[in-house]
Amino acid sequence: MWSEFFRFDLRYQLRQPMLWMVTLVLMSLGWFSASSDAIRIGGAAGAAYLNAPVLIANQLGILSVLALFLVTMLIAGSVLRDTDSGMSDLLYATPMHKSAYLLGRFLAGWVCCLVVFVLVTMSMLVASAIGGADPERIGPTSLWPYVWSMGVLVLPNLLFVTALLMLLAALTRSLLMVYVGVLAFMVLWSAAGLLAQRQEGLLLGSLLDPFALRALAHATRYYTNAEMNQRLPELSGALLANRLLWMLVALTLLTLTVWRFQPLHAGTARQSWLGRMASRLTRTPGRGQAVTAPAQPVAARLRRAPRWKLSSAWRQCWSMLALDLRGILRSLPFMIMLLLGLANFVVNYLVGGIRIDSVPYPLTRLMLQELDGGLNPALALVLLFYSGELVHKDRQARIDALSDAMPVADWVPLLAKCGALLVLVLVYMGAGVPVAMLIQAVQGGVDYQPGLYVQGTLLAASWYGLMALALLALQVLAGHRYLGYALGEALLLSERLLQGMGMDNHLYSYAALPTLVYSDMNGYGHYLAGWSWFVMYWTLFALALLLLAQAFWQRGQMPRWRLALALALAPSGALRGWRGAALLVCLAAWAACGRWIDYNTSVLNLYLSPAERLDWRADYEKTWRSTLATPQPRLVSVQTEVALFPQQQRAEIRGHYLLQNKESTALATLQLQRSSGADGGMVSRVDTAFLNLPPHTVLRDDQRHGVLLLRLAQPLAPGAQLALDFTVSIRHPGFTNSGKPVPINDNGTLFTFDEFFPQLGYQAARELDDRNARRARGLGEPHRHPARTEQAAVRDNYLKPLGIQADLVAFDAIVSTAADQTAMAPGSLLRQWQQQGRNYFHYKLVRPTLPFLSFQSARWSVRSAQWQGIPIRVYYHPQHPYNVERMLAGARAALAYNSRHFGPYPYDELRILETPLYQSYARSFPMTIPISESLGFINDVRDPARFDHVFYVTAHEVTHHWWGEQVMAADMQGGPLITESLSEYVALMTAEQQYGKAAVLRLLRWNLDEYLRGRGADHNGEVALAEVDDQVYLQYRKGSLAFYRLRAELGEPAVNLALRRLLEAHRYQPAPYVTSSDLLTELRLQSPPERQQLLTDLFERIVVYDNRIVAASARQRADGRWEVPLKLRLAKLVADAGGREVAQAYDEPIELVVYGSSGQQLYHGWHRLPAGDASLTLVLDGSRERPARVALDPGQLLIDRNLADNSRQISP
Repeated sequence: MWSEFFRFDLRYQLRQPMLWMVTLVLMSLGWFSASSDAIRIGGAAGAAYLNAPVLIANQLGILSVLALFLVTMLIAGSVLRDTDSGMSDLLYATPMHKSAYLLGRFLAGWVCCLVVFVLVTMSMLVASAIGGADPERIGPTSLWPYVWSMGVLVLPNLLFVTALLMLLAALTRSLLMVYVGVLAFMVLWSAAGLLAQRQEGLLLGSLLDPFALRALAHATRYYTNAEMNQRLPELSGALLANRLLWMLVALTLLTLTVWRFQPLHAGTARQSWLGRMASRLTRTPGRGQAVTAPAQPVAARLRRAPRWKLSSAWRQCWSMLALDLRGILRSLPFMIMLLLGLANFVVNYLVGGIRIDSVPYPLTRLMLQELDGGLNPALALVLLFYSGELVHKDRQARIDALSDAMPVADWVPLLAKCGALLVLVLVYMGAGVPVAMLIQAVQGGVDYQPGLYVQGTLLAASWYGLMALALLALQVLAGHRYLGYALGEALLLSERLLQGMGMDNHLYSYAALPTLVYSDMNGYGHYLAGWSWFVMYWTLFALALLLLAQAFWQRGQMPRWRLALALALAPSGALRGWRGAALLVCLAAWAACGRWIDYNTSVLNLYLSPAERLDWRADYEKTWRSTLATPQPRLVSVQTEVALFPQQQRAEIRGHYLLQNKESTALATLQLQRSSGADGGMVSRVDTAFLNLPPHTVLRDDQRHGVLLLRLAQPLAPGAQLALDFTVSIRHPGFTNSGKPVPINDNGTLFTFDEFFPQLGYQAARELDDRNARRARGLGEPHRHPARTEQAAVRDNYLKPLGIQADLVAFDAIVSTAADQTAMAPGSLLRQWQQQGRNYFHYKLVRPTLPFLSFQSARWSVRSAQWQGIPIRVYYHPQHPYNVERMLAGARAALAYNSRHFGPYPYDELRILETPLYQSYARSFPMTIPISESLGFINDVRDPARFDHVFYVTAHEVTHHWWGEQVMAADMQGGPLITESLSEYVALMTAEQQYGKAAVLRLLRWNLDEYLRGRGADHNGEVALAEVDDQVYLQYRKGSLAFYRLRAELGEPAVNLALRRLLEAHRYQPAPYVTSSDLLTELRLQSPPERQQLLTDLFERIVVYDNRIVAASARQRADGRWEVPLKLRLAKLVADAGGREVAQAYDEPIELVVYGSSGQQLYHGWHRLPAGDASLTLVLDGSRERPARVALDPGQLLIDRNLADNSRQISP
């Protein structure tokens, strides 16, 4: 009999238009994701092929999650169709087996989903062949990745989801409870996923993911591009356990469904707790519930004839709003979703904000961010569900004929439902505020900011309010619940999809709003005004949409769309009269608001689409790359007056450069580069004027790229100098489309010398570095820094790509700002005064240095300390005193270590400045270190078990006064090894001295994870450390690992002696600048012959290890000593830029340590073993304690992909 149900349901489902609409959407997503970078399901592909096996598996897995709406429609619709149509009593009276009934319908829904995904898979396969993708982005076509993905991911995922929905639908017989179950499941899935963000929670997070996406990510997290292109993960370990676990769960759910399902009329048999819950939720008068007659006599109620007035309509509206809102807020589904959202918020706060192993203090602005990321996302799904529930609840309860006949104006029900949803948004979001304040009270150390909670909640509610109005209007216009849900899902995803396609103009994507960030230093700043205009723009559009929907509000039998439109446009129709006039007024106001926004974003400011920004950079390279090698005069002196006007977001700069020809021949041309600010002028309007130029002829004035090319009437002779005067005006009129923060703010200004000051020559930093974007624009492979073999490159330092043609420069600056602020620039403060209500500061560097300069202004508090007579001052926001002492301690430790080992600190003062979170970094300028408020000032490191990231970052930045300033790297490959990797090394040493080795090992383990993950995400391929360019995962993460191992192998004195010799040979030396070859030469001089290969492996090759302990046991000998037989598997691999690895001979000793049950070290030794499988027996002398655990490389010195198998419990 099951086959009859199966065939009937399969035919019925395959004839439903909604099924094919959703299929078309999924096929389109699969097509675009497989053939372009515009819409990438699962994130960027790096340098892997678009049809790489791992990417195919990830995309199909994600699509199976997105198909949850489809499965809900098929399964819930199938099971509940009989109840909704009134056929259930007749069907249940028919002789049948309930297992056949359920199995047939389950299989029909599952097969429909299977058909859909076969089509989706075919669309991806065809798209990779004929989808128009760059042929170099497509690898060899193979069916196996699609078959594997379907069998391992898609089919088990669909089996679990259909089983879960079948259980909910069959036991509750309530669509309401089915949707509650789906929403609850998605929230729990999201919360469980946060566990996978911690290294210690990776395995548990992988097992708790029913879709296996996290298990797949865990299995492939360290894949290189070559591995992603060539193979799929093995079906073993956590991935296999996940699949078996959730298939077992699915079968359990099916068994439970058959066991608990009762084919009886609802309410006539003993119900499950889910069924009783659903009955309470859907109970209405007339369904098993008596209606209480009014106490007032009929004659009294008819004594006065009712009269309808406008005030009556408003009272009706208020009454209906209260009724709808009461029904939502008292409903168990809403309470469940709210509690789940709050739980997700708490988990997100405890896990999601972690950096290394520290969390920030629970500041109010951060709690608002956590609420927006943990609680609020589920609200979109709640609104999607309740929009359909409010519109269709009367029809579902079969009282629509009665309610439609009530004497109520057409606009009243829709307005009431809008109000109910808007209040729902405020109640849901407001419920998180007390929980957030409770967390603040428990954690302690922060001030409550109730006003900010109110303001932040209302601002965050704007987007959800706009979505609520649109979702309600779509349900009305669709006229069908499921179609309304499909349109609502499309609307919720539309902004992200449009952004993926390069359409980021907020005027064209519904409810798209600019970035609005709250800073404790600067509040919402001037950005709130522009954001508010976009909110008004979309609010007017939402009102127009609602007025249109009201014209199609369904009362009685809904006519077809064409007839409904004709009726609405009729002389007495809903789109005539005052409603039509209101619609026209809304549209006119919407258009006027849009025109004003366009004037601000595209006239007062510059707007470029993402593609246009890439084109701008590509055109700059095509036009001016030929001038890269053209000699330019060198900057030898900078004198400037910088007037900052923070309240107006404006600055005026007057500057005087002294240029000198340091070439051996005369220079006939001068290439001046005007600044355009960030993103090609999209953030700031910068006007540069050059004054008193020497006699010249303008060869070209490229206004688009800001390049002015001059031919000097009198060529500049070798050694001759040239004065260059200029003015720069920086403005931020109106507001921009992106809302991206600007450098000049009411409280918290920070910009750098290369950002706004004019430069000379070609700026290589403007070039595109993504090889895919370059190929699409007819450019070749990305240009790297000059190779180490190019000796001519040592004449330029690492600032040349920014257009800074300079060696050591004298610097003198007068900086003025508002009367209540302090202005900062590099150099000693010579004088401070007030004039015309403004503060003035005169700074001068006591010695020439690289022109790596910055300018800051803010309202700060100051705390001071000293180290050997050198003042250390921290300028911080008064609300952020938490880590000031840690910063002072880190600065003192770095000054002490560097001065002791490498030479004295070159200045008479050190300043650390807090800056707004808009620039989330820490950077080191001469005497001045700006650190973002989001990076170190608010980290909660009160727990001694947590790594003190504040101390570490401060030490790193202070160390740049030696490595980066006193020793200046050449503009060539390997430069960051000298500036960044050496600063990481010193920071590690100071942290180890302060907190011990265990704390540093925690950091190194995090660095190892970041490095191994970064290999597969590098678009341009990994290089050896000695040839590193600007890859963060190499210069910071791998650099720290390499130098820590080198210190362990050679000893700290030998490493530091090599570094001191390098610094003494090149201290403040202009050209030739220092290279990574110079560094390696000094290190090799301090290394014995047997360690020379180690230097090659660490810095000149890409070497990874795959070592593991296969087996370990213990036996006690007759003399009482213990023997520990071991089986090991060793592998040393050398990789190329694409990640292809080749096994090498294992030519180095391995470290083995045996521990007792008490944790005491019982054995420590080094052994030389061959690559591959190896066996040896360790004999433990001097201890009678039974060995409990053995560890290979316990100090984590080797770059090993899997540290877990480097340690093993010893079996009896």
